[in-house]
Amino acid sequence: MRPGYIALVAVFGTIILHAILFLIYYTVVMSIIYGEPKNNPKQFLRRNRNKRLLEKQKKRIVFVGNSITHGILSVNYIKMIAKELGENRFHYINAGINSHLTYNVLIRINEIVACNPDYITIMIGTNDAHREMKLYEDTRFTKGLNLPREPTKDWYEENLLKIISILQEKTNAKIAICSIPPIGENISHPIFKQSIEYSKLIKKIAEKKDLVYLSVNEKQIAYLKQNPSKPKYEPEHKLFETAAAKHYFLGKGFDKMSEQYGFNLLVDHLHLNSKGAKIVADLIIEFILSQDSS
Repeated sequence: MRPGYIALVAVFGTIILHAILFLIYYTVVMSIIYGEPKNNPKQFLRRNRNKRLLEKQKKRIVFVGNSITHGILSVNYIKMIAKELGENRFHYINAGINSHLTYNVLIRINEIVACNPDYITIMIGTNDAHREMKLYEDTRFTKGLNLPREPTKDWYEENLLKIISILQEKTNAKIAICSIPPIGENISHPIFKQSIEYSKLIKKIAEKKDLVYLSVNEKQIAYLKQNPSKPKYEPEHKLFETAAAKHYFLGKGFDKMSEQYGFNLLVDHLHLNSKGAKIVADLIIEFILSQDSS
C-alpha cells in the first residue's frame, strides 16, 4: 500500500473519529439542555419511595421555575443556597425547566405537590413576558412547548393564580414568590419595562394570596442603577443560543461571557451571572432561615 494512500486513510479516519465524538458530545449536551435538572421532582420521588423514610428525612425545598432555576444556561442559584445552608438540613429539589412558562408549570404541578415540600419558592414569568412581546421568532428551545394560545399578561395571571391555589390547597408548604429578573439591561427598552410590569403583577398576586414576596426585580434594578452597564447587543439579538454554544462547546464561563457582552447581572439578556444569581440566592436564604426558625 502506498504511503500517500495510508496517509489519506489516516486523515479521513481522524476526521470521522472527531465527527463521531462531536456527535456524541452534542447529543449529551442536547439531552442536558432539553432534559430535566438533577434532583428534579421525579428523581426525588423515585429515590424516596418509602414514605415512612421520607417523613423522617430532612426538610424539603422545591424551587419552581424555568431555565434560570434549572441552572444549566445560567449560574445555578440553587447550588449557592445549598452551599450556604448545607446538605444536612434540607433536600434541594429543582423544579425548573428550560423554556417553561406558567402554563407548563401548571401541567406538571402534581409532581411538585407529591414531593410534600416544606418550602416552595416560585420564580416564573420571564418566558411569559418575553414571548408576549415576540422580539424574535420561536427557537428550538420553545417550539416543543405545545402552548394552546399566545401568551398574554392576563393568561399569565390566570395560570399563576391556579399554581398558587393548588400549592396552597394540596401542601402545607411555606411559599415565597419572586419577582422576575430584568430582561436585558437596557432600562429604556420595552422588554425591560415589561419585566417590571410582570413583577408588579407578581407582587399584587403575592399580597392577594398571602405569600412571602421576594423582590428580585427591584433588587437587581437597584444594583443596575448603582452600577450602569453597557450591553453590546439589544434584546432583539438572540444571544442566549450563542452563549449556550460557547459555554458547552468552547468551555466559556458564564461570568466571562457576561463581561464580554457588557452585562453586570445577566449573561445573555435572560440568564444570570454570579452576581445576579447571588441576589436571588440571598433573598431565598433569608426567607428559608426566617421561616425555619419560626
